[in-house]
Amino acid sequence: MAITNESEKLRREANRLLARVEQQGVALVARYQSGRAFSARYQDFRRFIEQVDQFQVFVDLVEERLPQFEDSKRAALEKHLAQLRWRVVIIEVDATQVFVVRIVESGKPWPLGSRQFLERRLNRLTEIAEYFDRCGERFELPPLAETLVDAVSGLLKAEIARTPALEDFGIHHEAFIPPRLRIEGRARISRRAAAPAGLPVRAAPARRFRVREMAGRFYAERGSIVAVSEACRAVNMSLDELAQQLGLSRPALVLILNGTDPMQRNQLDQLRSFIGNLGGDVAVEAGDLPVAY
Repeated sequence: MAITNESEKLRREANRLLARVEQQGVALVARYQSGRAFSARYQDFRRFIEQVDQFQVFVDLVEERLPQFEDSKRAALEKHLAQLRWRVVIIEVDATQVFVVRIVESGKPWPLGSRQFLERRLNRLTEIAEYFDRCGERFELPPLAETLVDAVSGLLKAEIARTPALEDFGIHHEAFIPPRLRIEGRARISRRAAAPAGLPVRAAPARRFRVREMAGRFYAERGSIVAVSEACRAVNMSLDELAQQLGLSRPALVLILNGTDPMQRNQLDQLRSFIGNLGGDVAVEAGDLPVAY
């Protein structure tokens, strides 16, 4: 009976996440397909990408829970999620073109930190192509127009060439990286660095990031992805960019934050520093007993 109740609880959670994914996907497509949400503001472009990243994270989480559904439903749900993900991908590529064109036409310079952001958008086109190669035929996904992809790629490359690298900005480079997130080869970041214009830093609500140590391996408890996502939004960083800082892919980071895969000690230290400097808290426990950390 206990196993049955637990299985039913997991299915309800999976259904709740599925409903949230569908709601977010439909809202994103409707808002940006109409054209009303576009502007010539870099901040609006970043905000759109944050929404897309958050949507993709929720799709990842739902896909991890598909084994909790009956075999008769699982295949249909997998196809449904892939097609919903692809609808948002099409909007993502099209919106990237519109935002870049409007920002360029406005005549305003790209703000500090934008080169890294644009390079990430260019790399994203490769990821999208690889996803289509893996899943396009299987889930009956319509191909992206080659002319659109070429146009977006050309736009991004042109603007990347015009945008100074972050390393050229000294202390402003430090301000763009989340406080005290130590990456191999980089110096520790000062909390006193001023945020550059165009990249406002918002205060993140305090969140508790729980980690369990089992046999020398560290596993995040469920809900950790919420704490990390909120911290990323507070410093205008996408989950993709954080994953790059940690030397991971976004799916790998999602698996870690969902407690599926263990994290390394250095990754735990980096996330602990990142969350802690933004008002959050990291609790590491061994077994049933809290461990001082």
